[in-house]
Amino acid sequence: MPNSLHTRSASLAPTTFNAETNTVEAVIAAGADVARGGYIERLPVANANLRGIEGAPVLDAHNQGSTRSVLGVIEKAWKHAGEIRARIKLSARADVAGTVRDIADGILRNLSIGYRVKQWADSTDSKGNRVRTAVAWSIHEASFVPIGADPGAQTRSNSMKRNNAPGADHAPEQNTFTEEQIEAAYEYVRDLPANTELPPEIFDAIKFNVDRMDAEEVARHRAEVRSIAKRASLPAEWADAQIDAGRSLKDVRVAAQAEIQQRSRIFPSLRVVHSGPSPQDTLERRAEGLAVRIGGGKPSDAARQFAGFSIVEHARDMLETAGVRTRGMNNEQILTRAMHTISDFPELLTGTGARLLKPAYEAARSPLVAMTRKATASDFRTQSVLQLGEMPKLSKVSESGEITSVTRGEAKESWALDTYGSIFSISRKALINDDLNAFADFATAAGQAAAATEADLVVSVLTQSSGAGPICGDGVRMFHADHGNLSSYNSTITLGAVENARLQMMLQTGVDGATIINVRPDTLVVPPQLLTQAEKFVAQVAPAYFDDVNPFSSKLAVVCEPRLHAVDEFTWYLVDSRFPALVLGGLAGAEGPQIASRDGFDVLGREFRVTLDVGCGPNDWRGWYLQSNTDDSNSGGA
Repeated sequence: MPNSLHTRSASLAPTTFNAETNTVEAVIAAGADVARGGYIERLPVANANLRGIEGAPVLDAHNQGSTRSVLGVIEKAWKHAGEIRARIKLSARADVAGTVRDIADGILRNLSIGYRVKQWADSTDSKGNRVRTAVAWSIHEASFVPIGADPGAQTRSNSMKRNNAPGADHAPEQNTFTEEQIEAAYEYVRDLPANTELPPEIFDAIKFNVDRMDAEEVARHRAEVRSIAKRASLPAEWADAQIDAGRSLKDVRVAAQAEIQQRSRIFPSLRVVHSGPSPQDTLERRAEGLAVRIGGGKPSDAARQFAGFSIVEHARDMLETAGVRTRGMNNEQILTRAMHTISDFPELLTGTGARLLKPAYEAARSPLVAMTRKATASDFRTQSVLQLGEMPKLSKVSESGEITSVTRGEAKESWALDTYGSIFSISRKALINDDLNAFADFATAAGQAAAATEADLVVSVLTQSSGAGPICGDGVRMFHADHGNLSSYNSTITLGAVENARLQMMLQTGVDGATIINVRPDTLVVPPQLLTQAEKFVAQVAPAYFDDVNPFSSKLAVVCEPRLHAVDEFTWYLVDSRFPALVLGGLAGAEGPQIASRDGFDVLGREFRVTLDVGCGPNDWRGWYLQSNTDDSNSGGA
């Protein structure tokens, strides 16, 4: 049984008795197999736990019934070359003096150990014999016995000094031989007849070398077994069991494959059952259903169940879901309880407002906003827009194969965010009466107001300084003669004016001032007064004469921005939409209008706040051309 005390005997060699200290060194276990009733017992030295062995008794033939049977104690024990060695301190009592003298004279040569096994591992050897291997075991006593069972356990000979060090046979850490000693030992036995008895020092040197080579082979074998176990995701105990059983690498691989197959059979398959929507998903479906009920439209399949709920019904349902009983509560009590105890209920109103706000905002956006470059900023500090210059033309490679290094210029513009907002309140009476028309009107109007705010900002930046535009990174207004994008004469939308504007735009160069950047205008931007004229100009008409052909027919899009009327009702732009003149930025993670709510303080009800973080600045003048049709032309001074 595990942890019960067992004994094992060993036949010992002549001892290393030291008369001065009354000690003797001995091999007390060598791991030899011992036949038991119906099986073979194996005690691997590597699995022995020597902790606490110091001070363990050395008995006379395992006699535990009397203190007179104690012959000594184990002073020290260690593992070496596949053996467990010990230094035994013998008793100086007169009644055991004869036994001690027999040990010193080598008459008593046999030892036996008493041990306990904490864990066994069963296996079968190549002959079909059952083998019980001690995976974890410890020694609790040693005894001198008449006959030993472990031939590898022996008291050590003191006839040879290792490494020429005095007293080395009493120091286990010096139990080694130099390469010269080993080579001399093999040279000594080379020409000796077979079965010649060797001197102890020659025998020990050769045995040491054999043990060393065996140990290296054992280490390689163990490392490979553990590698196989790791690749198969098997525990270290499994690898140790294979090592203790002495299995070959081939057998270990077969056993690992069997373990993998067995594991795949016993591991149950898991079926994930969808437990329903998350609270956040449910909240979004509620908001969608309420927004459809207020603003119209068709709900999704998931939100259809909430499309008929009133505000009070949502509050009641959310309270019941949270475990709050609402029986006996009137509408005001239900709303008050939901507003202050269910955090999702205020979020429901806010989410509904956002769903009404966004479509109105998108529908009301100015076409000029769509022609800007979009950007985001993480804070309200001034942001820089860096433009890299064009790559210079490729240079001819010299005869030596040298390729010329090139550099790219840079241009930098800047912009910053500002915050715009407004607050709207919905009364407690409106919530109780489920009168949400005012709420829907506010959300829609707020979305339109946010779009108008963006459009006003874009137009004001584009037309600032009497239409000359913002100051660019070079210190010059966007529309200026130095930039080659400002007409020097007044004209309506005529073939000659558009042709001249296109020519000037196609001659634009990049940041380096030399590289042609291939500007191709595709849009006319006009105020309302010039919309009909622009549509006539781009209309596809079959002329009667060749000179009347308009090459721009159906090639230019027309964009009308009514806000340009307040600046100059006769100014128009020719644009390449690939080169936005302005950058329009928002706060990262909160682009577009944002809605939030809180309990009303000045009024009984709920307050809703809509904010818009937006900024606009110059991006690039090369894709826009300004044509004025006033008597006083815009010189676009810096």
